Amino acid sequence: MKIEWRSWFQNRGFSKAFDQARQAAAGTPLEDYYDSTLPLPDDMLETTSLAALDFESDGLGTSAQLLEAGWVNIENEALLLNTAHQMRIRADNKLKPSAVIIHRITDDAAAEGASEQYVLATLVKSLAGRAIIAHAAAIERDFLNAACLRCFGAPFVGRFICTMQLEQRWFPKVRASDGLRLGKLRAQYGLPSYRAHDGLTDAMACGELFLAQIARKQQSDLRLGALLMRD
Repeated sequence: MKIEWRSWFQNRGFSKAFDQARQAAAGTPLEDYYDSTLPLPDDMLETTSLAALDFESDGLGTSAQLLEAGWVNIENEALLLNTAHQMRIRADNKLKPSAVIIHRITDDAAAEGASEQYVLATLVKSLAGRAIIAHAAAIERDFLNAACLRCFGAPFVGRFICTMQLEQRWFPKVRASDGLRLGKLRAQYGLPSYRAHDGLTDAMACGELFLAQIARKQQSDLRLGALLMRD
C-alpha cells in the first residue's frame, strides 16, 4: 500500500510522541488510553472510530479553568446518541463575569461539578482508540493536554480533526470575518440552529457539521490522514 512520504514522516513523529507520552502515563488513568490502538492516517474514514469533543472554559489560555466537557462517538458516519456525555467540572476559583455571560455557567453551578481529574479520567477512557473531531480543534487539544498534565503529570497525544480547517481546505472562498464560526457554517449546510456554548450541544453540532462536510466532499475513498488537523 502506497503512503506519501510526508504522511510517513508525520506519522513517525506522532508515534514517537505517543510512545513517550505512554511511558509518562504509566500508572495513571491515561494508561488505558495509551494502551489502545489509535486509528492510522492510512485507515479508511468509513471504518475509523471518531468522537466529537467540546470544552467550556473560563478563558482561552491553557491555564483557564475547564468548566464542562461534552462528547459523542461517531461510527460509520453516524452520531451515536447513546454515547453522548456531558460532565460539569468543579471550579476552584471564582469565575470571570465576562465568561459567565458566554457559557452561562454560574459560580454556584460550577461548584456542583465533579473534580477535573474525575471528568478527565472518564473522558480519556471514552477517547481510547478514536480520532477526535472539534471546531477550532487546536483549542480543545491544548485544553485537554494542559488538563492531563495538571491532573496526571502526562501529556495527551491524539489524532485531531478540525472542522474549521476542513472547511478552509476543502471549500475555500471569501468569507466574512466570522464566517468560519460553527453556527455560521452549520447554517450554510442547512443544519438547524443550536444554542451555543454548551459542551454537549457544541460537540454534537460539530459532529453534525463534520458529517455534512463529508457528504459534500463526495469522495468515497477518504482516508483519515487527509482530514487530520495541520499545525
